[in-house]
Amino acid sequence: MRAPWREQSHALVRTVSFTGSGTGRLPVSYGDYELPLRDAMLDRAFECWVHAEDIAEAVDYPYEPPSGRHLHRMVDLAARMLPAVLEHRRLHGLSSRVERRLVAAGEPGRSLRLEIEGSGGGEWLIPLDSPAAKGSAEHEVAHVALDGAEFCRLAAGHVPPREAAAGQVGDRDAIRDVLFAAASMSRM
Repeated sequence: MRAPWREQSHALVRTVSFTGSGTGRLPVSYGDYELPLRDAMLDRAFECWVHAEDIAEAVDYPYEPPSGRHLHRMVDLAARMLPAVLEHRRLHGLSSRVERRLVAAGEPGRSLRLEIEGSGGGEWLIPLDSPAAKGSAEHEVAHVALDGAEFCRLAAGHVPPREAAAGQVGDRDAIRDVLFAAASMSRM
């Protein structure tokens, strides 16, 4: 596990060091998928924070979550990835058997409102039926509220999905699918 992580770290640093402007959009391979360099750097920061928190907890050392501004960016990355993760889980039979409403790319579809409270907070409308659909308040079928650091711990696989949400209302299957999709990001 350490060798691929280290190799990717070196590739990230080389890419940033030897390219000019516009590097934020360059693709970084994760094997089965790619992220733009800007998102790959956020992903690496997220991983470093989670692992540092694990180490601090193991040695009983106080360790604070990232600043609200940085935490918001990490939450935003995870929220933007959720539609694709939902689709992946659906294709592999890992999601609820819910009636999908296929919509054209960029059109509004059924959505879940993800409300992140506290430091790093904000709201995201997660399209449920297609990663190409647009999240829509008019088509909202569920609402989930979580603390920012708790959501990141869920995405890191450190919090069981059933214990994560501080508040939830609406379509239970949609809520379950989104929480389990977030937790599965740690195994991507």
